[in-house]
Amino acid sequence: MAYESATDALRQLIFLGSYGARITRSPEGIITLPGELYYYVEVTTNEGTRFVIEAYGHEARELEREVSARKGKEEMIIAE
Repeated sequence: MAYESATDALRQLIFLGSYGARITRSPEGIITLPGELYYYVEVTTNEGTRFVIEAYGHEARELEREVSARKGKEEMIIAE
């Protein structure tokens, strides 16, 4: 399956897929490598299949924002 971006891959797995996937691991913020920004997220399906989505540069910022927004929604649901 082809994705337009790392953010698109995350959305496909969690929101549009039939995998029943959830975010299981991600760093607290952007990681700065020598001369480059980096971010990743681990997504696990209900069956236990794990996917790691990685992004660099501008795409790393977009993926981090998407993950942060998603985590915020999950925390609100748990708090209710």
